[in-house]
Amino acid sequence: MKSKFYTEQKHKETMNSVDMLKGSINRMCVTDDMNELRHLLMTSMCRLSELYVINRDKLIERFSQNDF
Repeated sequence: MKSKFYTEQKHKETMNSVDMLKGSINRMCVTDDMNELRHLLMTSMCRLSELYVINRDKLIERFSQNDF
C-alpha cells in the first residue's frame, strides 16, 4: 500500500530540511558572531523538531497500515 502521508514531494522537502540543518550546523562551527550563533541554534532546533514530527507521523502511518 502506498503511503498517503509520505509522498515523493514530502521526501524532497524533508531532505531539503536535512540539508539546511546540516548547513546551519556547519555555519555554527565557523561564525564569530554571538547573535548569529544563537539564531543558528534556535533555527536548528526548530528544523530538528520538524524532522522529528514528520518522521514520527510517517512511522505512525506505516504501523497503522501494518506495512512494516
